[in-house]
Amino acid sequence: MYHQSWLSRSRTNSRTGSVHLGVQFKTWALSLALVAASANSAVLASPARLTTPQDVSHPSSVLYGSVSDRFASLPAGKKQRKRPTDVKIYEYDQKPLGERSPLLLVHGLRGEYYPYFRWQKVAEKLAKSETFNSKYKIYLVRYSSLDRFEIVLPKFKDALTSLYSATKQRPITMMALSMGGNIAYESLTDPNIESKVRLLFTMGTPFHGSPLFCKDWMNYTVYKRLSWPWTRVDHNLSYRFYFDRNPILRQDLAWDNADEAIPETGKFRSRLPFGPKGYLTVGDTINTRLSKVNSAPVDRKKLITYGGYIVNPYLAPGFKRYAETAAFYPMFLLSNSFPAHFGREHPVLEFLNRDITNIQVSKKIAKQAGTPFVYVMNDGICPLSSAIFLPPEVARTQFVAKESDFEKVRDKVDVGRARVFRNVDHLTFIDGIRPLNPIISAVNSQFRDELNPQDGQKDIFDWILSDLVNSDHIGGSLAKTKQVPEPVITADEDLAAKEKVDSATKQEATAGTTAAQ
Repeated sequence: MYHQSWLSRSRTNSRTGSVHLGVQFKTWALSLALVAASANSAVLASPARLTTPQDVSHPSSVLYGSVSDRFASLPAGKKQRKRPTDVKIYEYDQKPLGERSPLLLVHGLRGEYYPYFRWQKVAEKLAKSETFNSKYKIYLVRYSSLDRFEIVLPKFKDALTSLYSATKQRPITMMALSMGGNIAYESLTDPNIESKVRLLFTMGTPFHGSPLFCKDWMNYTVYKRLSWPWTRVDHNLSYRFYFDRNPILRQDLAWDNADEAIPETGKFRSRLPFGPKGYLTVGDTINTRLSKVNSAPVDRKKLITYGGYIVNPYLAPGFKRYAETAAFYPMFLLSNSFPAHFGREHPVLEFLNRDITNIQVSKKIAKQAGTPFVYVMNDGICPLSSAIFLPPEVARTQFVAKESDFEKVRDKVDVGRARVFRNVDHLTFIDGIRPLNPIISAVNSQFRDELNPQDGQKDIFDWILSDLVNSDHIGGSLAKTKQVPEPVITADEDLAAKEKVDSATKQEATAGTTAAQ
């Protein structure tokens, strides 16, 4: 059963991404889920200050002066109204660098407009740790997340170089949310920048992009999956309106087809007025720019990648899925539909989670994955295989479409450390709130890494803190298990091999039966 969306009116302020009554519910639902708006924009009492860099051209000032001596202060907690035209580095506080190393926090979509660029809870947690404070000094970067990557990237690399010089040429550790991780990773494809970066820590970053950002693929899914005429029109118009205002998502973060799951269908058109239509082909849909970035030589052992997925009925077998959907639908209305109608971010992400789950793939890919819901493991924006940055040779042969699939990919991840958290959405990493049931979330805030269950359970911020302070040991227990690169196997070859094995097994069984007779 595919959830039918409701109509509501909203309009989105083009500067801040804040949502008011005026267009459709689905449109502002997308806006709420994708903007980097603060989950709690109330200003908390804190002595921390954001500071903006001044001239650091004098070598003596760069190497020996206090960093704060060269930065102008800006009160923390203040919303930024103007769209940035450059990339700036800020200090979280004015404590001297000392013998510490820089930790740079990189925000996601529209985070540049909000207090602390959405990093307040994370930064406060880190700053309370003596161990962390002995190792790191926190910096934040502000850039225009509404501009194309090709515009932002040169300025971002210049800002990194300035930070490297201002912090006594100590290697930089970066922590990034969502598309901020894409900007940070792409900067590493420049050898001059990669040599200045010690570690990149990403959370919910769509390294392979997201099917959600593929226009014709999403339209085709609406065309094939939705049976009610109004729902088709509602979904189609909602996506069209939102992405017309946020073209960067489709231009830079569409799916790179690492798993070869984009179907080749050609022209399709609904007979409904304003219904879904398009021309879906692999060549027109694939994000070739992102594929090129991901094929560049970068030391992936420098990466810590966090991914999460929302638990939904599509993880259950067919009959159980229908039974659960029917039985829990009243609860879904109360905990999801109504709150989402009033602009609550986490319920909105649960709606999008189901939209991504239902992405239409070919029968061949569905058969190989063992389910038509290939992207059921997603956080409301980013499929899990994209968030933990599965290598293409793994992504196209080992689909992470069931919780039992973790065992298959555990030893095939090639980043320094990858973690997967159950019942986590795109924003849980920065606000600690779990989807589905906020009451249970408040009582039980412990998370288990599904890839490494032996590591126990922690609060999500404790996971982040632990991995940062122990990052000197990252050489990749996961990466080291892969001694020899595996041969690249296409989806067609893998499916043919499986069918050959099945055929041979049947022949052996038939021969055994004949011999017994």
